[in-house]
Amino acid sequence: MDRVEVLLYGQDRNERLAMLRTQRNLLFTLHAEITAGRRHLGMLDPSEAWSSRSQREYSFRVAEMLADLDVVLHYLDDALASVRRHIHEEERMCLA
Repeated sequence: MDRVEVLLYGQDRNERLAMLRTQRNLLFTLHAEITAGRRHLGMLDPSEAWSSRSQREYSFRVAEMLADLDVVLHYLDDALASVRRHIHEEERMCLA
């Protein structure tokens, strides 16, 4: 064989690197869209100005959704960091 290293599922390093880069780009896009949605949702919360029960419940639900989105963004950050590490490792192996 001409120095082609076969990885899991029959991928060579270049295929795996391309797959990881695609995955990274998809995660970046998803992160950006969720961040924009979170920002928009945060602007909808009038909190202090509202006083009726339904308005307070709405405000509480918005706060819950913002907290949920923060958790999602945290997990996306972890996933991006993991993919970046794998890309770095694959790039080093391709150079070797």
